[in-house]
Amino acid sequence: MSQIKPIAQNGSLEAFVYIDDPLPAQLSVFNSTETLAFQYTAFTLITTAHEAVLVDAPPTIAQAEKLADWIAKVIGDRKLNTIYITHGHGDHFFSAPTIQKRFPGARIRATQAAFNHMQLHLSEPVFTSFWIPLFPVLEAEGPPAIDVDSLPPTDNSFIVDGHQFHAIPVVGGDTVASTVLHVPELDLVVTGDVVYGNCYQYFAENKTPELRRMWMKAIDQVAGLHPKTVVPSHMQPNESFGVNHLQETKDYILAWEKLDADTETWQELEAAAMKAYPNRTGSYILRNSALVAKGLM
Repeated sequence: MSQIKPIAQNGSLEAFVYIDDPLPAQLSVFNSTETLAFQYTAFTLITTAHEAVLVDAPPTIAQAEKLADWIAKVIGDRKLNTIYITHGHGDHFFSAPTIQKRFPGARIRATQAAFNHMQLHLSEPVFTSFWIPLFPVLEAEGPPAIDVDSLPPTDNSFIVDGHQFHAIPVVGGDTVASTVLHVPELDLVVTGDVVYGNCYQYFAENKTPELRRMWMKAIDQVAGLHPKTVVPSHMQPNESFGVNHLQETKDYILAWEKLDADTETWQELEAAAMKAYPNRTGSYILRNSALVAKGLM
């Protein structure tokens, strides 16, 4: 989805969302390779009178080039000031240098903790063992050389064209060092992978009840910002941008725990989740989470 229509607006400040189609994703287990689907992924562009901020970037160069074409249409003669990275998963930042090259002068920004996590996913063995099997085109592209401006930990905010952007570290999410980006003037929170839309949620890094409780506390942190507009990073194109995503993400966490407890094998867990949530997408994420839950990855 690449419509040019704001989802939130306050004077010259506007927010737009580009939702990328799922890439095919390969999962190699038990000596067989199966191609599944990754996730729809939303990229948010916030424009001011003269500049703009992009939140996150896709994993591959081809995706980045299409996203950059859309950005150019939206911003016109304005300048892309910042590419803000919500967390360290490669599907949220690998192509940021490609977008930066298209819009010279754009700064890649992240919290220090998110930057540290980004380095993990750029390093070996993670890049080769996890990301290349997932998206084989990355073998030719290689890990990107990326220059990140880490935000000062005392503030974790930045100003663009006179408008305040708050990078807020939260206590949980589908991975460590997660953040959300709060734009108070728009009552907008771009939630990274802390809040999900109608997509299967990633549990491979939340193996314990304690970690899942922290994820729900992070959602409470988002709710405490009193947003009117919420953008999950993984959502389907037909969804709205309402606060309903907060409770629905928590409900799915609780449902997943019950489904896991009530099943013995990854096949049973996967089938139970598909039956309970037939309209969610992201077969790779569901399969991966089910395998991890049953101790097979």
